[in-house]
Amino acid sequence: MSTDMKTSNKYMSLAAITLAFSFTFLSRYIWSPLMADVSGEFGINATQAGLYMSAFFAGYLVTQIPGGIMADRYQPKYILIACTILGGAMTALMSRITSYEMGLVIRVITGISSGCVMAQCSKVVALTFAPQERASAMGVVLASPPFGITLAQSLGAPLNQAFGWRTTFVIVGAVAVGVVALLALFVKPVEKSVPAEKTAGAAGRAVAQTAAAKPQAQAGMLEGLVGFFTNKQQLLLGISGFMFMFVSVGFATWTNKYAQSLGCTPVQGGMIITCYSIAGIIASCLSGGLAKKMHMSHRNFLMLTLTGMGVMTIFFSMQRSYMGLLLVGIIYGAVSYLPSTHYTTSAMMLAGERFTATAASTQNLLFQMASLIMPIVVGRVIDATGNYSLIWYIFLGCTAIAVLFSFFVKNDERP
Repeated sequence: MSTDMKTSNKYMSLAAITLAFSFTFLSRYIWSPLMADVSGEFGINATQAGLYMSAFFAGYLVTQIPGGIMADRYQPKYILIACTILGGAMTALMSRITSYEMGLVIRVITGISSGCVMAQCSKVVALTFAPQERASAMGVVLASPPFGITLAQSLGAPLNQAFGWRTTFVIVGAVAVGVVALLALFVKPVEKSVPAEKTAGAAGRAVAQTAAAKPQAQAGMLEGLVGFFTNKQQLLLGISGFMFMFVSVGFATWTNKYAQSLGCTPVQGGMIITCYSIAGIIASCLSGGLAKKMHMSHRNFLMLTLTGMGVMTIFFSMQRSYMGLLLVGIIYGAVSYLPSTHYTTSAMMLAGERFTATAASTQNLLFQMASLIMPIVVGRVIDATGNYSLIWYIFLGCTAIAVLFSFFVKNDERP
């Protein structure tokens, strides 16, 4: 196969796994624009409607680490296909619910199917791209969250208006068929290595016998997980990333309400979030290449962009007009989606080739815990004070802590 063909297949594989990861966010957030109609039909209150998102998230969290372990031990291509099929089927099945409880169970299963996907994508990147290319490739993969959310928000309402909420779930579920086809065509299965004694004659047998005389390198299924939690650098990155995720998810969660407290309409608040997300998609795709052109290590690039987030937090809090919020929000979105690539790539580098997926999924679990905790913490502050402006002080403090912990991470040499 020619070099050009190999390069083309490599990027088609990247496109396929990015769409698979994006589908998990589409299936998660399609609930938001359909929530009102479903709630009206079944008499669901706001708390119960919110639990549909929590149910998905519960399933998503519990499969993060198992997904990483499976990706490092088995075939990520086939796990990706199975997860996408299950996620699509469960999303379509939401069109058939006859009770609130039935929908809750389906949402948990949908979350379970989605929880394994990120680890498989990171493993495919590690197997397909050279180490110096992985940051750029992971940047494209990590554009999936804002891309999937933007699709859900932009397609959900018009599809619901045209066809109703049940058919909308079916249409979204059917998207999985196209994603599975791309995965089957362009993602290569892991090739099993040929034993040394079969390929190198007597010398190969001698090497194999020497290796056999040594203790086994693989201690078991949990070796990668233990290695992550006993690595100080991974934990420093994890704490820093937790604070980073607290801010990035917090912005998307509370900005609409904050904008309304300043006199903006809900539509204007939604537009701020949409533009924030689109800027994030572009920035995430460019993040790895940008650091490389700047000749910056992952650690230094993290410190720079996290500091930038803190600065943009201050600027955003100073805006009082819709246009000011929109313009600063776009810059905020671009800056906020630059760090993710370098957190994940750093975790994969620290873990080594054998446990790239376990490291990526375990780190993602730590980061997603911020998504679980943030609404509770910020919500209580707002309830206690009635002042939405205080969230920016909280976010500024989180970015300062993120920068501090990034500073103590050992600097790496590769951009």
